[in-house]
Amino acid sequence: MTDEAPPLRAYVLEDDPHIAALEADILRDMGFGVVTCTRIVELGDLMDVALPHLMIVDVMLPDGDGGDITELLRNAWPGIPVVIVSAAARERLAELEPIGPVVPKPFDIEAFRVAVEAALNGAQELRSAS
Repeated sequence: MTDEAPPLRAYVLEDDPHIAALEADILRDMGFGVVTCTRIVELGDLMDVALPHLMIVDVMLPDGDGGDITELLRNAWPGIPVVIVSAAARERLAELEPIGPVVPKPFDIEAFRVAVEAALNGAQELRSAS
C-alpha cells in the first residue's frame, strides 16, 4: 500500500476537441488528472462536485464567454489558478490578463507549459500571502 497523493485535478473548458485533447495530454504529462468540458454549464456542474487545482479556459464558447464565467468563478473561489487559451481578439485577451496567463491560439506547446507553471506559481504566492 502506498501513500501516494491523488493527482492534481485540472478542468479544461474548450469546445475544439483537438485542442482539448492536446491540452489534456500536456497536463497529464505534467501530472494532472484532467476532465474536459465543452460548455460553460458543464464546468459549473464540475465545480459543484469538486474544485480543481487548475482551470484552462477558452474564451469563445458555444454558450458564452469563458472569460466572463472565469471571473465569476474566481470571485466565488479565489486562488484557483487559471490559464486562458483563446483566439479571441487581442483587446479581449488583454482584458483577461489579470485572471492569469493568456496563451493566444494557435499556441506553442512550450508556451502552454510555461503558462501553466506561471499560473500555479502565482496561485501558490497568493496562498502564501494570505
